[in-house]
Amino acid sequence: MLTMPPKPPSTREVFVRIQDEMASQLTKSGAPEEVHDFLMRDWVRLLASIFVAKGNQHGDWKAGWETAHALLWSLAPKQGREETGTLIRMLPSLLSRLHAGCAALGMELSERDALFERLAMLHAAVAREGLQAEPDEEGPITRLRAEDVTEAEDSDLRNLTAPDLPATDRRYASPELKLGDQVVFQGEGRERRLILTWISPMGGMYMFANAQGRDALTLTHARLLAKFQAGDASRLPAP
Repeated sequence: MLTMPPKPPSTREVFVRIQDEMASQLTKSGAPEEVHDFLMRDWVRLLASIFVAKGNQHGDWKAGWETAHALLWSLAPKQGREETGTLIRMLPSLLSRLHAGCAALGMELSERDALFERLAMLHAAVAREGLQAEPDEEGPITRLRAEDVTEAEDSDLRNLTAPDLPATDRRYASPELKLGDQVVFQGEGRERRLILTWISPMGGMYMFANAQGRDALTLTHARLLAKFQAGDASRLPAP
């Protein structure tokens, strides 16, 4: 009797299985609701499409899960300056990966802006608390170690291609900043002199840090432009 080969799982079945695995990863993460929803709804959809198209041995599959784990680790409490420094160093790579994934999913720019603006506020809060924390305080509840987060050097999910965006959506012309520019930010009764260290591939996110890597700020283009227009940010002349 002829034995039929097993039927490959449907895309829906793959989605449900990956969603179950993501749910187990989120159980102990304490991730904010919007991050939880993003991973369960959008990032699982990306992982499912990678699995169906390329399988679970492809580099994109590994990179997709690494990015989800890194995002959860980045939002967990940090134990002092060392872990906070690790967070600041890995944020450009993490945000770049997230941007690549969101672009591959075809997410609207307004939806991406809202997500990354929220992440900027969350990461700023984690960094502030980490700089004030004592090294022996209880660390984050996570299955991922800091060294696991920083091992991957690729800044994008390999081979993912973003859809073409209408020209009207490319509204990232001002302020005219380039990597290495120094910007002074005013607010909360203090002045912060930071260096532009990263611009997202689509130009919608900017990351600044001080020379010591102990202070960092991530802003959407809209928020950065608003600060310049309000006089809360100004670029220093090149030395």
